[in-house]
Amino acid sequence: MKKLIISWILVISLFTLGPGAYAKSSTDSLTNSQALKLALIARDHYWSAMEGFNIKIHSSPSEYKTFTYKGIPYRYFSKEFDTKAKLLKYLNESYTLNAINKAFNKYHFIVYNGKLAQPDADGGSSANWKEAKVKLLYHREGVRLYQFTVPLLLDIKINEKDKVTFVKVHNKWQINNFDAVN
Repeated sequence: MKKLIISWILVISLFTLGPGAYAKSSTDSLTNSQALKLALIARDHYWSAMEGFNIKIHSSPSEYKTFTYKGIPYRYFSKEFDTKAKLLKYLNESYTLNAINKAFNKYHFIVYNGKLAQPDADGGSSANWKEAKVKLLYHREGVRLYQFTVPLLLDIKINEKDKVTFVKVHNKWQINNFDAVN
C-alpha cells in the first residue's frame, strides 16, 4: 500500500510540475530571431536618444529649444526625456547601465538649467536592420555575441557587419554597447 501511495504521488507530481520541471531552465537561451527583435527595439531606443524624442510616438518635435554652452550649440531633450532619470529608464529597457553611462559621456549629454540636453547635431543611418541576417558567434552563460550582416539602403549592394554583445541582467537580455545597433 505504501508503494502504491508513493507511486501515485510521483505520478501526480510529474503531471503537476510537468516534465521540464526537473530539467535546467531554458531562460538563458536567446534565439537568432529574438536577438534580431531586441536589436530592432534597441535601435529605436538609440535613435530616440540621438534625436531627443521618442521616434515611435512622434515623427519630429514641434520645435527644439536650443542654447549655447561653452561655444557648442545644444538642444534640450523632449519633455519625455528631459531628465537623466527619464532617459536612463527608457534606454535601460534595451541597454545595460554600463552602455548607457558610456553613451552619456561619449555624446556629451548634459544637464543644463535642470533639463537634459545634447549637442545640436543631425544624424541618420542608411542601415536596413529589418533585413539583417543574424549569426551567433559566441555564447556562455549570460552572454551572447552575435554578428549582424546589415544591408545598406543604397543603390549598390553593400552590407555592414556589426557585432552585438547581449548580456543577461536581472533575467533580461540587454545590449552592452550603445553604438552597436545604430
